[in-house]
Amino acid sequence: MLRNEIQKMTGLTRKAIEYYEERGLICPKKSENGYRDYSERDIQILNKISLYRKVGLSITEIENVLNYNTLSSVLRKKQHELEVQEKRKDILELLIKGENDNVIQERLAILENEETIYERLERAFPGYFGMMIFSAYQPFLSEPLKESEISAYNEYINYLDSLPPFELPEEERDYIEKNTAGLGMSEFKNVNNAKIKAVEDIKQWWAENKDAAAKYEEFKNSDEYASSLMKKIYDKLKKYMEDNNYYQTAIPLIRQFSKTYDDYYKKLLEANDEYMKLRKI
Repeated sequence: MLRNEIQKMTGLTRKAIEYYEERGLICPKKSENGYRDYSERDIQILNKISLYRKVGLSITEIENVLNYNTLSSVLRKKQHELEVQEKRKDILELLIKGENDNVIQERLAILENEETIYERLERAFPGYFGMMIFSAYQPFLSEPLKESEISAYNEYINYLDSLPPFELPEEERDYIEKNTAGLGMSEFKNVNNAKIKAVEDIKQWWAENKDAAAKYEEFKNSDEYASSLMKKIYDKLKKYMEDNNYYQTAIPLIRQFSKTYDDYYKKLLEANDEYMKLRKI
């Protein structure tokens, strides 16, 4: 079926369908004349996407649901977010009413226990330092902290807090703030979820992304990248982490308070070995 037929059947705009194709959610066949031929499965997926968008799921959440059948876990996450937001609203109302400080602190303690690990870290380290240090772990920190994980988490907090300042000139700080403001956390999730998908089946990922990986490597070795502000900031962050033994100290702690990251880390080691072999073929 052609795109105009799909638009009528799904109620989606042409731009939306093109975007979902770019994200790899649908894969229509392309004819020699450039037209796309959409299958029944493409229609089913587009209808699901349309439904999920109407009930408030993000594109990243929809990708996870379609790829890993995680709708129930997405629902639990949404329920948790709504419950936390409702409790925050209740505390704000108590503040407006001038409630006793002890009551406020009790409510805040309950709320803190229900926050995700990432929310705790974000509060502890606001600004570009926190964003650059632990944004890569965001997909693995979406659960509340368990009692058995508190010790490792506190050790991680104390370690980060003891580090010397990570100082950047104003130009580089502005660059980070502008780029993170433009991208938003959803884009960080997209990058991180792509990494997770790759380690799940590195051979399939390589088959689908071999050309893109080659272009990325070419860009990383280009003069354009070598002279870019992005490269300067990345090199400074890498040196900062190496100078402060971040990888030796922080990674083992994160693995202790995030089982999902620990599982990913083990798969990552295996995937890296396989990736190096595939690149030589």
